[in-house]
Amino acid sequence: MPETRDGMPYIDPNVQFVSVSKLRTLNASNLHDLDKTLVIQSEDQPLAVIVRYEQFLEMQNERERVRTTLEMLINNEEFTALLAGMQDVLSKKTKPLSAVRAEVRKRKTSR
Repeated sequence: MPETRDGMPYIDPNVQFVSVSKLRTLNASNLHDLDKTLVIQSEDQPLAVIVRYEQFLEMQNERERVRTTLEMLINNEEFTALLAGMQDVLSKKTKPLSAVRAEVRKRKTSR
């Protein structure tokens, strides 16, 4: 049973552990209607995971967001700019987006 860092058991109701023999029963219809993550195992040893394609894409998008965030945090220049921006927000040195857009429109019409 998977555990969290604090040692407490975590049971995900959307994960179903099934034997390799379950693969024989899967077809396009079954897979299309799949509402759980299937962990295929043999003799209690996990071998593979089957998820819906949409769920896989969500996982890939989340992975990309995490990677991008980590890259930004590792890059000193970007991290410094982030901290400066957050400090500006905390010290109320920012403008609402609507005010910025209005100013841009005003500049465009005054040309």
